[in-house]
Amino acid sequence: MSVRGLDAAPNMPTGYANQLENIKVHTVKYIRDMSKYSNLVEEIDKQEEVKEQKANLDNELQLLKQAISNLHDSIQKVEKARKDGTDMVIAMKAATDSMDMAVFAFCRAVTRAEATVLKVEMTDECLTTIQSAREKLIQAETDLLASHRRLQLQEFRNQNEEMQSFIKSGKGVYLSSKVFWWLIGISYITSLYSFWCLLQLLRQWLKY
Repeated sequence: MSVRGLDAAPNMPTGYANQLENIKVHTVKYIRDMSKYSNLVEEIDKQEEVKEQKANLDNELQLLKQAISNLHDSIQKVEKARKDGTDMVIAMKAATDSMDMAVFAFCRAVTRAEATVLKVEMTDECLTTIQSAREKLIQAETDLLASHRRLQLQEFRNQNEEMQSFIKSGKGVYLSSKVFWWLIGISYITSLYSFWCLLQLLRQWLKY
């Protein structure tokens, strides 16, 4: 039953009607307050969104300022490097000239040293020491060569065993029947040609 229906009832008590009227008034007031509260909440949300956008904009501005500052520093570094590079080129040219003089002096000293005749007196003890060292070196090289040959032989044996194991296990390279008969044909033709060459040589030999 609606409130109007209650108000329109002829036999409704006066106190009850007043209570209904108060309920209506409070309900309307509550609805208005809720509407105001909803509008206030929406306004607060908008203000918070504006604050967040402003904070994001401030962060972007700070990043842009930092990027501009870094770019300015980079330009200054490039300019300084260009200036230092010019000075460095001059210094490197001077160092190159100095190095050329040093190399020329070194080559000249080496040439003089090569042209110098050295007189060395070799004693019997020195000759014995040199001969002993020579024999030890020859023996060491001989032992090294023998060891290398043993290792090679062992490696060959191992490879031979692996190959035999492969063959016994049925693994290896297989040829199709077409390729097999093609190879057989080439071998047969090669054999015939070799036999013909031998016959020609034999005929030439018999003529003489």
